[in-house]
Amino acid sequence: MAGAPIGNKNALKGRIWSDHLRRAIAQDDGKRLRESIEKLLNLASIGEPWAIKELADRLDGRPKQTNVLEGPDEPQIKGIKIIFVSPDGKESEDIKALNISN
Repeated sequence: MAGAPIGNKNALKGRIWSDHLRRAIAQDDGKRLRESIEKLLNLASIGEPWAIKELADRLDGRPKQTNVLEGPDEPQIKGIKIIFVSPDGKESEDIKALNISN
């Protein structure tokens, strides 16, 4: 299943928060936002680790999550084998051999 289940309203909650925050920022022409950014920059400039990380994430984007498939003491992965399984349980490396119709 791709995406959220039917009727899930979680994404709407995020938009409501974002909409209210943007409205509050616009009401004072971004003055408080600018002050917050100045404080963040000042903290980063004196070496506050979380402020430096926040700036890096905002400017460069958050780093992609990596998945390690092997460790130093484990054998190296030589290949990946894909097996297709039909609804009736038949298995094959060739999907055409299963005669599955759309």
